[in-house]
Amino acid sequence: MTKSLIADTKPMSGTAGTQTQGRRELSALMHGDLRMLRPLTRKGWGALKARWYFRHATHLGHSVRVQGGHMLVVNHGTLIISDLVRVISTAVRCEFVVHDGGRLEIGERTFINYGTSISAHQQVQIGSDCNIGTYVNILDNNYHDVMHHDRLPPSRPVIIGRNVWIAGRAIILPGVTIGDGAVVGAGAVVREDVPPRSVVAGNPAKIVKTF
Repeated sequence: MTKSLIADTKPMSGTAGTQTQGRRELSALMHGDLRMLRPLTRKGWGALKARWYFRHATHLGHSVRVQGGHMLVVNHGTLIISDLVRVISTAVRCEFVVHDGGRLEIGERTFINYGTSISAHQQVQIGSDCNIGTYVNILDNNYHDVMHHDRLPPSRPVIIGRNVWIAGRAIILPGVTIGDGAVVGAGAVVREDVPPRSVVAGNPAKIVKTF
């Protein structure tokens, strides 16, 4: 029951809800309601930006939107952006970097706010219906070995489940799995797995509540 309530907290954010709203706005515009011109233009412009910035993606779903600009998108592996993903890249650019042989996958209806940086050497997987706050860092490699600073250590996959909320300035370190419906507090440094439907906070992040 709890899982169902958490998963359904945004009933109108799905594909059907978004498409229905778009059809209503278009219908209203066709019937002379010029107030609908602005939101429809904004959505169209956001879709064009998404097509441009993610032009090198392996797969780009429909109705993906980017607000703002100056994004950094580098794909030397596999980059999958699913349907209805929304990216805000206004105050500070977002960064999506897939290194040689890496894989970055972002699930449907996920929202990513400005300043977020995601780096995939091996695998970073973000599930559907996630909300990622400002200045979040997600990386599957530490980049420097502790003993040998000039060596790249092995990568460890980062797996983020469905309906996960990650607050601003959180850091998700290599090898972490975050379960469905979990919440990561602002500024948390996540070094260990987060169970489903739990809240973690602090540095290092610890469980402070469960649903």
